[in-house]
Amino acid sequence: MGGPGMEQQIERSKVVVRWIVAAVLLAAVAYLKTRGEVAVPWAIVIALTAGLAVLNLGYWAILRRGAPLWLKYLTTATDLGLISVLVAVTGGSGSVFYFAYFIVLVSNSFRYGMGMALYVATLYNVAYAVLLRLHPPQGDLTVEAVKIFAFWGIALYAGYLAMRFQRQTHILQSYEETIARLRQEVGASKQESR
Repeated sequence: MGGPGMEQQIERSKVVVRWIVAAVLLAAVAYLKTRGEVAVPWAIVIALTAGLAVLNLGYWAILRRGAPLWLKYLTTATDLGLISVLVAVTGGSGSVFYFAYFIVLVSNSFRYGMGMALYVATLYNVAYAVLLRLHPPQGDLTVEAVKIFAFWGIALYAGYLAMRFQRQTHILQSYEETIARLRQEVGASKQESR
């Protein structure tokens, strides 16, 4: 998808979005903590925020020189890892921050297509399985299975939409190139007829 410059631009936009999402999640955790709705220690909140800040600054430093192909996979994996820690410390499978997994899924799927959607879904499966192992939910696991299947369904659909969008973009570019070529030919034939 696009060239190296496009990849760099996409990853830079992810850095900016990551700062915004981090600020919103930090504010949400702080708010819920003051209301007594999450019992996560401040040390963990600060450590997660600091970890994200260090990673984001590191990504920005890498992006100053270019966008290596592996970077999108690393940033996505670390985002999912940080979200998994946040979900684990704020209630496990019942965490109000479970939705953050979907932010990573949809945003990366739309940016990079079906391959990234499958990558995110696979990493999510691993991360969420570890989370469930460390913090087993009470009762029936049917709800957890539904969450996992829903995530895969959304991953496939987001990947499909991204593929369609990419295909339509390529078709549109082809039409634009054809129109430009025809305009040149018409202009050249008008010049010759004079």
